[in-house]
Amino acid sequence: MRFAIHVPSFGSSLGDPSVLVSLAVAAEEAGWDGFFVWDHVVVPGESVVADPWVTLGAVAARTSSIRLGPLVTSLGRRRPWKVAAEASTLQRLSGGRFVLGVGAGVPQDYSPFGERVSRAEAMSEGVGLLRALLSGEVVEHRGPLFQASGVRFAPVEVPIWVGGVWPREVPFRAAAHASGVVPATFGEGGLVVLSPADAARVKADFVASGGAADADVALWGGGVLPANVAEYEEAGVTWLLTDGGAVEVEELRAFVVAGPPRSGV
Repeated sequence: MRFAIHVPSFGSSLGDPSVLVSLAVAAEEAGWDGFFVWDHVVVPGESVVADPWVTLGAVAARTSSIRLGPLVTSLGRRRPWKVAAEASTLQRLSGGRFVLGVGAGVPQDYSPFGERVSRAEAMSEGVGLLRALLSGEVVEHRGPLFQASGVRFAPVEVPIWVGGVWPREVPFRAAAHASGVVPATFGEGGLVVLSPADAARVKADFVASGGAADADVALWGGGVLPANVAEYEEAGVTWLLTDGGAVEVEELRAFVVAGPPRSGV
């Protein structure tokens, strides 16, 4: 099992890219396996939003072993070719530590700018185009939403995790092009942590949709990491993500510095 810090990149504190970079450095020093940030352009009620790609470039330059990436990027908003160029750059800058999370995104990142693209269709088509652009082959693509003609990027291996609300089918449309899945389930009180049994069903659904049998399954546990880690491992979960449940940045920093729950859980 691997453990990662997963934090929003907005607000008076976490919207400061220097704060996010310092947290990533602290996470690596404390033994965490990954540092992931949200990817939004617009956040209702928040005017301070740090661009995750610029921030992750600084994280890559200041760290040497921790995995890093955006969870998740909307391919309808950021466009597959732009994401391919950025992902390739970050993978080379980080020395192979970059993980790209993609998803349909949320309406708040589209509607203020007059965009009316189908978010689910953009993800489904966009992941295949993204994978082709990273392959090193000449790309000829004519799809309902995207086109690319005679484009050839240098080949770079980038793990792609598809995210979305489970049990909806959207995250699994792109399973054949992905190496992992980041499911989310919501209840009346917000995000619900999947049980080991449900996590196993997510893995089975992903594989049945064309995903690899050894695919990563990353669960975001919010502020509380589950005590029964072994059961999640048996269910196929490979990553547990957390924000520590911290409200203030110094509280989060203390949680990060304490390190992941390697034992006694």
